[in-house]
Amino acid sequence: MVIEAILAAIAVGVTVVRPRSWVSTAAAVATAVVAVAVGARSLEPALAATVPAFAFLGAAVSVAAIAVRLGLAARLADALARLAGERAHRLYVLVCLAAAAATALVSLDGAVVLLVPVVLELGRRGAAVRSLLLGVVAVANAFSLGLPEGNPTNLVVLERTGAGFAGYAGRALPAAVAAAVVCAAGVAWLERRGAPARAAPAAVRVGAGLGAVARLGLQLSALLVVLIPLARRLPTVDAHGLGPALAVAATTALAAAAVNNLPASAAVAAALGGPAAYAALAGVSVGALVTERGSVATLLASELAGVRAYERRLVPVVALALALATVVLYASSGM
Repeated sequence: MVIEAILAAIAVGVTVVRPRSWVSTAAAVATAVVAVAVGARSLEPALAATVPAFAFLGAAVSVAAIAVRLGLAARLADALARLAGERAHRLYVLVCLAAAAATALVSLDGAVVLLVPVVLELGRRGAAVRSLLLGVVAVANAFSLGLPEGNPTNLVVLERTGAGFAGYAGRALPAAVAAAVVCAAGVAWLERRGAPARAAPAAVRVGAGLGAVARLGLQLSALLVVLIPLARRLPTVDAHGLGPALAVAATTALAAAAVNNLPASAAVAAALGGPAAYAALAGVSVGALVTERGSVATLLASELAGVRAYERRLVPVVALALALATVVLYASSGM
């Protein structure tokens, strides 16, 4: 137990301090190798959780680059610009709606990868790139709570509670919509005086995106290797009541903000059952927006766009969205 905790602290520490560093990534991987050498039986579940997800992300980045070259991103940007007319607020709403729709179709990470080129194309036409990028990331993360395929961590609930697709969506979708609306409105309010980012990059940074996918894949695999053994030792929590639900949501949000929502979901799978799992998923989806490293999608959007897709001023908005999502989940699932 002591060795497991020390190794976990080292791996988390090096990745939190320098998340974009390959040196930190190598240190985290080395720590995971030591953990496996001393008997941790978590390599297989860690790779099972990360390899498919990051293979998909690598493919999605490549497809996004192809879409740009074929002019598909420019066409979608043209369509959104025509629908919006000359109204920046209407364009923002349309982009947020596109983020929600894409999340429902291709998951959180896929939606961000596909929409970053569109946002950059809109930037070439004078739109406020940072505002649109923040809106896409915030809405996609929040709305990913709503459907099983919206975020891989959502599958935890299906396994732990036995809920089918309709049962899950019936409980989680209203909460996801509420959180997404709060996040979109919060970004719009905070960015209401923002100037258009005309100097933003005009094309998606494919090389940076692929490099980020590889680096994040290694980091999160290493974190899962060292954290899963600790998560397995946690007592099972099956909280009932609004107060416990809010506590679970806040705790998992802090975990996601500290180490990323994918490793945090390992603790969800190991320690949470019943209705509490829904509150936990609100934490690892909506709550992951508290820090830039909380969500792979947020980190990847920044790498692809060359514009930071995170704003610290959004933390109070995220807290409100998380609380509202948890209350709606409580009302719809009988927690």
